[in-house]
Amino acid sequence: MKKRIITGLILFITLAPIVVINEPSWVFGLFQLVMIAFVIVASIEMLNMYEKEKPIKIGVKIVIIILALLTYMNVGGLVQPINPSTLPGLNLITFTLNPVVIISFVTILLLSILVFVDDFSGADVGKALTIINYVGLGAASITLLRFLGVRFIVYVALISVFTDVFAYLFGMKFGKHKMAPRISPKKSWEGAIAGTIFGTLIGSVFAIFYGYIFTPNGFLGSILNPSAYMTIFDNFTSLDKQPLLIQALIIIPITLVGSIAAQVGDLVASKFKRTYNIKDFGTIFPGHGGVLDRFDSILFIGLIFLSIFIIITELYPLI
Repeated sequence: MKKRIITGLILFITLAPIVVINEPSWVFGLFQLVMIAFVIVASIEMLNMYEKEKPIKIGVKIVIIILALLTYMNVGGLVQPINPSTLPGLNLITFTLNPVVIISFVTILLLSILVFVDDFSGADVGKALTIINYVGLGAASITLLRFLGVRFIVYVALISVFTDVFAYLFGMKFGKHKMAPRISPKKSWEGAIAGTIFGTLIGSVFAIFYGYIFTPNGFLGSILNPSAYMTIFDNFTSLDKQPLLIQALIIIPITLVGSIAAQVGDLVASKFKRTYNIKDFGTIFPGHGGVLDRFDSILFIGLIFLSIFIIITELYPLI
C-alpha cells in the first residue's frame, strides 16, 4: 500500500502540470507526446498479454503499434464535429485523414497480414483490432477532451477517481453481494452503488458549479478557469444559454453514465487479465502495474464522453 501511495503521488506531481497548464503552448505539445508514449506502451502491454497464449512475430507487433498510433493521430478528424472555439492557440499533433480511410486502411492491412503471415489467424485479427481501437481511440478521446479545455479532462478524472475510491471504501466496509465474482471477486454491488452515487455527485457539482468553485482570481482559478466559464457547457454548446437547472438536468445523467462507464472499464481490464492469467498489464508503475491498470477507467469514460459531446454539439451547436 505504501508503494502504491508513493507511486500515485509521483504520478500526480508529474502529470498534473502537463494536464492542466496551457501556457506556454508547448506544454500542450508535451501532453500529446506523453499520450503518444501512452499508446506505444499500452499497445506493448496488450501484445505481451496476448503472447501468454502464443508468440507474435516482431514485425506484426510493430505494424499493430503503428496502426494504433495512426488511429490516435487521426484524432484531428474528430475535431470538426466538435468544432471547439476554445484555446485557439493550441495545435493537435495529427495525421489527419477521413476516419473512413483510416478504418479501411487498418482493415485491409490486417487482412493482408492474415494471408501472408502463416501463424496470424482470424482470432489474431480481432486481437489486433482490439488494441488499435481500445488504445488508439481511447487515447485520442482523452486528447480531444483535453483540447476542448482543462475542465473536461479534470471532470473525467474526478469521476474516475471518486467512483473508484468510494467503491473501494464502501465495498470493503459493507460489501456482501458480489457483482462479478468470476471477473473481479472483490467487487460488490454495495461498493459499485456507493461509487456511482459519490462519483456522480462530485463530478456533477464540479461541472454545474465550475465557475463558482474556480473563479479567475480564486484558488487555482487562473489555471483551471482563466476565461471565467460558469459551467462545463460554457463556450462549447448553446446549452450554456439555458438556466442552471436545465443544464444540471443534462449534466447529472451524463455524469452518471460516466461513473458507470468507469466501473465497466475497470471490469473490462479485469476480464482481460483473468482471461490471460496475468496479475497486471505491466510493471511500469510500482504498486499500480502498467499504464492500462492505472488508466483503464479513464479510457472508457473518455470514449463514451467524446461520443456524447459530439452528439450534444450536433444537436445544440455553439451559436
